[in-house]
Amino acid sequence: MKINKTDILLIIIALLAGYTIFQMNGIKTDVAGYNDKIESLQKEIDSVYTANKEIDNQIEKVDNHIVNVDKEIDNVTKNITIIKNNTDEKVNSITTIGNVELEQLFANRYN
Repeated sequence: MKINKTDILLIIIALLAGYTIFQMNGIKTDVAGYNDKIESLQKEIDSVYTANKEIDNQIEKVDNHIVNVDKEIDNVTKNITIIKNNTDEKVNSITTIGNVELEQLFANRYN
């Protein structure tokens, strides 16, 4: 019986195929482990979403507080402008009064 190269090649391929088939039985995936990991990741994602919602609520409260403070600042600025204008009017009215009138005002006021 004569063995040629093609027969040797076929025998080697058959042996490799058989070895591969038997080794595939040894490779098993831990589906339950992967499902547990996926479940734990999903819980972490859910907790991050919850924390994000709480942060968004706090940001909204701070934004509302900032709006209220801005309104108060605007009111104070308006009051300062009104007081400044009134003061300017009084200062300008003093400059229009003559010396005689000023002396008379202080003389009458401080007898």
